[in-house]
This record gives sequence, structure tokens and C-alpha cells, in this order.
Amino acid sequence: MSSSPLDTVPKSLYIFPKNLITTGVIMDKYTELYAWIWKAFGREEFSMDRFRSTFPSPQGPKIAHDLVKKGYLKRMRRGVYRVVEPSEFIASIAGAEVDLNILKKSGKDYAFCDSAAVSIWTDGFYWTGFTRGFRPINVAIRKKDKGSWGRFFKKAGVKYAFEGESKTLYGQVFVLHPRGYLTSVEKDELRVVPLKEVVDFCLEHELVYEPALEYLDERFGIGYKRREQRVA
Repeated sequence: MSSSPLDTVPKSLYIFPKNLITTGVIMDKYTELYAWIWKAFGREEFSMDRFRSTFPSPQGPKIAHDLVKKGYLKRMRRGVYRVVEPSEFIASIAGAEVDLNILKKSGKDYAFCDSAAVSIWTDGFYWTGFTRGFRPINVAIRKKDKGSWGRFFKKAGVKYAFEGESKTLYGQVFVLHPRGYLTSVEKDELRVVPLKEVVDFCLEHELVYEPALEYLDERFGIGYKRREQRVA
């Protein structure tokens, strides 16, 4: 069984209050150490000697190297480091976007659908269906390929979920919609469901997608009449 440098420390460091041990079990060891380094040094630069005197460890340089690689520390110059500010660290994680073209590497049929398809067909003019903490990328796939898609995303290290799956979702997530029948067209080098399906989806949720319908009407002449025009 492999171990990290953080597993090799003086035995005295294991004498923690019970509540800290509980937290350490739940939290990744490097993340917990990052929090303590921030608490100890804040925005100050620190040398390896200061690091060792503050956090006794036989593998200080290796741990610092790992922390730099994981984005917790910045190497300012040889043997001198600075802690990445929490807000900066969070932004580096949350700001990471997956290239939509990654789906082409799957070798399977797919088509962006629902809100993702609306954004593509409106040339990025209209995008909704997300929150501050969750951005779904809806993709239609063939039902028979569910297993292959699951393996593909796991290997790529990309978050995904199947439609209706009970799962905690956050950040950018590919939401897969298995279908028995799948039709797609190419737009802006992306595979997407046909325009008619997008229009039907928008009409089904007209209160939310009326601006998108108006854009599609101007762009493609879909014959859309605003609700107030139909009522008048």
C-alpha cells in the first residue's frame, strides 16, 4: 500500500485533540496542512527552514514540492515559498473549464441537448439552467452506450451524471440523457440536436426561453410569435 510523505512524521504529531482527528479523517491531508500553513504564515514568504521549524517533518522539501504541484503553495525562488490565498485557490479550482470537444475522443455518438443546445443554436446569446454552484452540460447519448460513457468520463477525470441520478452535483458536470434514438447535426464544430428539437424544448419552457425563441426567429425564421401577440 502506497503512502504519502505526510504519513511519515514524528509520532508526537499524532497527539491531537479528538475533534481534530475526526476532521483529519474527512479532509484530505494536504488540504488540512494547507489550512495550517495559511494559519501559520498567512501572506508571508517562508523558507524551508521556517517550514521545518513550524511543521516537523523528515520530508519537508518533498511535501513542499507536492503542495506546489497541487496548487497550495507558490515557489517564489529557490527554497522560498508563499501560500496561495484561499480565494485564489478556490478560483483556480472552480474556474477550470472542460473543453467540450473532449466528447469527440469517446468514439461514441452524442449531441448537446436541452439548455446546452439552446446556447449553441443561439450562438452563445442565451444560456440558462445553471446556478452559481452548478453548471450542467446536457448531452444526449445512445442508451446502449451508457456503460462506455461512464468508463470514458471516469478515465478522463471529468464529472458526469446520468439524467435523474441521485448524486450531489457541483461545478461543471456533463449530464447524460440516454435515448433509444439519437439524431444530431453539426454547428460550430459541435454535435448538437437539430434546431426543431431545440425550438420544441424552448416552447415547452417558454416562460424561461422566450428570449431564445425570439433570437432563433430572427436568425432562422422559425415563425415564433410572442405570447402577448398570440393573446392579443
